[in-house]
Amino acid sequence: MLNLLTFLAIVAAPAVQTAPAEAPLTRHVQHADLNLSRPADRAEFDRRIARAVDRVCPTKQIGESTRSLAGLRCRAETEARIAPQRSRALALAATPVQVSSTGR
Repeated sequence: MLNLLTFLAIVAAPAVQTAPAEAPLTRHVQHADLNLSRPADRAEFDRRIARAVDRVCPTKQIGESTRSLAGLRCRAETEARIAPQRSRALALAATPVQVSSTGR
């Protein structure tokens, strides 16, 4: 049995860098437990992506009441960068797994 485990990596530079050598934040969105050909599971996948983007690109700092421009820019750039990964995951979900015998 073929067991595919794939991740959608979300990487973004921190909205506010405190040190020049600070590494970008990364989150992995697992979807191996979802059937992305089902609308409900696609919606859950999108919620997971949104939560990961929220973590790597916070638009508000603690105590702020308005969204930061840097956070909004980070979010837009990150969403654009991961769109092809999301599309690829959905396309792979639509591709049926082919099982055949070896002829023995």
